[in-house]
Amino acid sequence: MVLTDLERKVLSEVSKEKAWEHVKWFADVGEKLSGTPEFERSVDYVVSTLEGYGVEVAAPEYQSYLSVPNIFSAELRVTEPEMKVIDCISYTHIKSTPPEGVEGELVYVGQGGLEDYKGKSVRNKITLAELSYSPPRPWKNYLAGINGAAGQIQINWAGEGRRIFGRGTVKSVWGNPTPETIDDVGRIPVVGIMSDDGAYLKKLLQKGPVRVWLKAEAPREWMRSRQPIAAIKGTDPSFVLLGSHLDAWGGAVTCNATGCSSTLEVARVLNKNRQLLRRSIRFAWFQGHENGIMSGSTWYVDNFWEDLSRNCVAYFNNDSVGMVYQHVYMCGGDPILIDFLKSVISDLAEEEGASTQFPVAKYHPVKTGDQSFYGVGIPSCNARTTYTKEAGEKGISGLGWWYHSDQDTIDKADPEALHMANKAMTLVLLRLCTIPVLPYKVGQMSQWMLDTLDELNEKAKGSIDISSLVSKTRAFSEVATDLDTKIAALTKVWQSMESARGIVEETEAVNRAVVEICRVLSPINYTLKGRYDQDYYGAEYVRPMPVLQPVSELAPLNPDTGGYKALKTKLVRAKNMVSDAIDKATSIAAAALERPGT
Repeated sequence: MVLTDLERKVLSEVSKEKAWEHVKWFADVGEKLSGTPEFERSVDYVVSTLEGYGVEVAAPEYQSYLSVPNIFSAELRVTEPEMKVIDCISYTHIKSTPPEGVEGELVYVGQGGLEDYKGKSVRNKITLAELSYSPPRPWKNYLAGINGAAGQIQINWAGEGRRIFGRGTVKSVWGNPTPETIDDVGRIPVVGIMSDDGAYLKKLLQKGPVRVWLKAEAPREWMRSRQPIAAIKGTDPSFVLLGSHLDAWGGAVTCNATGCSSTLEVARVLNKNRQLLRRSIRFAWFQGHENGIMSGSTWYVDNFWEDLSRNCVAYFNNDSVGMVYQHVYMCGGDPILIDFLKSVISDLAEEEGASTQFPVAKYHPVKTGDQSFYGVGIPSCNARTTYTKEAGEKGISGLGWWYHSDQDTIDKADPEALHMANKAMTLVLLRLCTIPVLPYKVGQMSQWMLDTLDELNEKAKGSIDISSLVSKTRAFSEVATDLDTKIAALTKVWQSMESARGIVEETEAVNRAVVEICRVLSPINYTLKGRYDQDYYGAEYVRPMPVLQPVSELAPLNPDTGGYKALKTKLVRAKNMVSDAIDKATSIAAAALERPGT
C-alpha cells in the first residue's frame, strides 16, 4: 500500500518547527523530577498547550512514592590498599547508610546480573558493577541486596575521559509499592561514579584486595503528583494509547524532552483531523518514571483498568526519540502487530526515499520504559527512527553516552530526526485509528508461542513433559491462521466501501475476539506476576513465557532431591495455567470463525 492523498495531507501538517519549540521549552527547564516545582511547571505547560490545540485534557492528582534527594549527598573513599577520595552521587530510593557510613571489601560483579554472582561471596561486602541495560540499575541493586551486600557502586558508561555522572534510581519495585513489596524498594545504599574512577577501581582490584567506605542518603516518601492525560474521541469506544514520560534527569533533552514534544505534536495534528478517526486516541505524559519507577503508568493501569481492558487495542511508548544521527525509520513490538507496523513504516520510507531497519530477532518482552501494560494484555509497539551507520562510527548507540547526565543537552537532539519520528508515529496512529478491521496477525502470536515452547522443551531435557502445550498451541495456530484469513477477507471487503455495509456486526465480533485473545495470552506470554500485578523493573526473569522458564533449572537437579520435587510441583501448576490460557484463546478464535463468512 502506498500513501493516500489524505495521508499525505495529514503528514504535511506535521510541523518540525512547532515540535522543536517544545523541545527548547523543556530544555530550558532542565531537570524536572516528579515532586519538584520544575515538574509542576512542565505539567502546566503540557496542559495549557493542549488546551490551546483544543484537545480534551486533565491532570488528575494522586499519591506517588517518590525519592527527591540532594544527589550529591554521598561520599566514597578507598581505605585499603591506599587512601583515595572518589567523587560520587547518591541514587534515589536507596536504603540510606547510618551516619557513620558503611565499609567493606570491594567485589567486582561485572554487569551485576544473576550469572555474575555465581561463585562469588558478597555478604557484608560492597559490590562494583557496570551501568548497563542488562540488567538495568534497579535490578542490580535488588540482586546485590538479596545476596547480602552491604552496598553497591555503579560505574557510569560514558567512557573514559568524560567526567560525568549518570543519575537515576535503584527502585526495583514497579509502580507504587504494596505491603508485600515495600521492603524491596531499595535494599542497600548505592552510589554512582564516573567512568575514569571505575577504571581506577578495577585496576586496583587486579593488584589485590580493596576496601572502600561509603556514605549516602536519599529520602523516600509519598508525595502529591499530577499527571496530564488527554483524549481525541473517535466514533468507536476502542482506543490507542500513546505515552511519554514527563519527568527527567540532568539536561533532560533526549530523555525525554523530545518524546514529550513528539507526543504533543502528534496530538495537535491528529486533533486537527479528528473527523477521520474511527478509534479514539489517548495521550499520557507519565510522571514518576524516573524517580518513582513507573508510578504514573501503573497508577493509570490500576485506576483506568476497566476501560483499558475493554477498549485499548495498542500501546505506544514515545521515549528518547529524535536523537542525533537517527535518520533511519524503524518499528518494533508485539508479534501480533509487527506486520502492520512494518507495512506502514515501509510505505512512509518509500514515499520519502529513506532507509528502514526492522527487527530480525525473536520478540523479547522488555520490562523497561513505561511498559506497564503487559498484564492487561495490550499489544505494545513503537514507531520511530534509529541510528545511521555514521552514529556507530562516532561511538554513539543506545540511549547515548550522555544518558541521565548534565550533558543530555539540546545538541544531542536533531530537529530533522524528530520530525521523521513524528511522521512515523502520526501515520501509524492515523491508519490504526481509521481502518475498520484491527490489523492483528494472530498467527504471528501463535508461531511466537510455538517457537518459545520448542526452546523450553529443549531446555527441559525431558525433566517435565510440555509436549501437550505444543500440541495445544499447534491446534490454536490452525484456528489463528483461519482467523487471520478472515481478517484479511473482511479488510478487502471494507476497501470496496459500497459492499461493506452488511459486515459491520461481523467486523465488530472479529475485533472483539482478537482483543480478547491478547487479554488471555499476553499475560502468560510476557509476565510472571500475571494480569493484576507488575514484575520487577528490568528483572531477568521477564523472558518469553516466564512462568515456564524454570524448566532449565529443573533439568540439572537430582530427581530424588526435595528441591527437584518442589520445583517440579511449581512447574506443573504453571503448565496448567498456560494450558488453560491456550484453550480459552482457541475457543475465542473458533467462536469468531463460526459467524457467517463474507
